[in-house]
Amino acid sequence: MPIHAPFRSTQRVYFDDLDALNILHNVRYVLFMERARGELFQALGFRWEDPLDQNPDKFHVVAAHEISYLAPVRGEGDLTVELQPSHLGTTSLVITARIRSAHGDTVHAQGTTRLVRLDAASFKPCAWSPRFRDAVRPLLPIA
Repeated sequence: MPIHAPFRSTQRVYFDDLDALNILHNVRYVLFMERARGELFQALGFRWEDPLDQNPDKFHVVAAHEISYLAPVRGEGDLTVELQPSHLGTTSLVITARIRSAHGDTVHAQGTTRLVRLDAASFKPCAWSPRFRDAVRPLLPIA
């Protein structure tokens, strides 16, 4: 089944995600973005358990996270994380994220993550594989 943008993932807020004011702790937003990105890559056919020769694109690092907190999440419940690849360079990928209420009416946070693909031997930036580029390209916004 083809994946459409934005990719949506449901993430659960638990008691231990909350601070003393019963508000979702700021670092948890990034965790939810990371989990959703793992689900997106899995849905695109890039499984972490595959060996490096089958999935060389799993050898990447987070080069940057930016996040803006717009409305606090209070208490336990579900959130929707929307991911939209917004730029695919030769060695980098930028993914825009919105963390919304379960029904989507409130945007609690938005941000971006920039990934850089690395060569497994040299740890230097290298190009994403054609397979990865072909999987991500349909999710990019139309220029």
